[in-house]
Amino acid sequence: MIITLFYTLSILSLIVGTAAIYLAMIESVPVSWLYYHYFIRKPLNWSILLLLLSWSSLIYFRESQWPLWTLPPIIIVLFALILTYKMHQEKAFPSVFFPEMSDEPYELPIEETMELAVITYEGIRKCYPLDYVIHHHIVNDRFGTKTVALTYCAMCHSIIPFDVTDIGPLFVASFKNSNMIVADKATKTFFQQASFQSLIGKLHPTTLTMIPFQIMTWSDVKDTIKNPLVVHVTKKDFKEFQLPIPGIWKKLIATEATPGLSSKNRDKTFPTRTRVIGILEPSFENHIVYLKKTVLNASIIHNKELGFYLIAHSGTVNGYKDVVNGQHVIILKENNKLIDQLSETHWNMFGKYLSGSIQADLDPIAVSDEYWFSWKKFHEDTEVIMDFD
Repeated sequence: MIITLFYTLSILSLIVGTAAIYLAMIESVPVSWLYYHYFIRKPLNWSILLLLLSWSSLIYFRESQWPLWTLPPIIIVLFALILTYKMHQEKAFPSVFFPEMSDEPYELPIEETMELAVITYEGIRKCYPLDYVIHHHIVNDRFGTKTVALTYCAMCHSIIPFDVTDIGPLFVASFKNSNMIVADKATKTFFQQASFQSLIGKLHPTTLTMIPFQIMTWSDVKDTIKNPLVVHVTKKDFKEFQLPIPGIWKKLIATEATPGLSSKNRDKTFPTRTRVIGILEPSFENHIVYLKKTVLNASIIHNKELGFYLIAHSGTVNGYKDVVNGQHVIILKENNKLIDQLSETHWNMFGKYLSGSIQADLDPIAVSDEYWFSWKKFHEDTEVIMDFD
């Protein structure tokens, strides 16, 4: 009876230690299970270990010899305790908190075609190579008095920076519907990254606030930004991205599979990993989306109804309002510059003012370059724009 109880507790410990992975992969599992597991997994497995050790010690003092039959279940619990710490999204993708900026950005081992997230906020502009961010999924940084969390879910390719000044830095808390769940360090409230919505916790219900940003190649950053502030990176930061199980990432993204989101609940209008440009501007009532390849082919798209432009350059797409300083602009691309047909004001390809009567930068809008399956899952009311001038 006692032996059975020991092994039962050891198996329970193993189940708890690995639950962060398999619970996130089962679509029907409620978010509340993921949430409470985050809090109980460590104390529960430590308690089981201490209980088995105490019980074994009691038997030893009573019988004057250590009960060898207790060693296998105790070893199982020790292994489960290691898994409790190691096999969790928070450990697999360790968030970065207030990284150092490089003193010599041009000496960094960044390739010309590498893409960077460029965030301009509170008068400060900082750049983060995406091949660095993907290993951490979240980079928390300061922009003057503001705190920004740059989040990057590799599974759905959603790159979203949030102003988290009021709640503090974020970390990777779990995974649901093939999209990461983030949480704030202070209260551990869970948020769905792709929808911005809180799911459970002390701050629920509330919504994260996205801030506009740009995606630029390193070549474009160097050409358009003088002395850029770039996070300090080394060659090790650009190692090949892997999931905790080596080799599975390449196999996974080569398929239509979306772990944690079943095929029957996934929209199949387009292939799973079709890249789309979603418009996330808060002032728009409905969510609209463009196929990225059509935007790249068009080079520039003007949505007159909603009043914005999508500008494609070097394989990246950024969005801007079509009103600058109260004046409507009709933008054309010419010689790697943006030109207002009415005022002949010039901007560079990333909206920076160069010359002309409208002495202001273009006003960016929030867009997301992500996979179709994720966009549709979290923006069910979306409208796909296929026809445009």
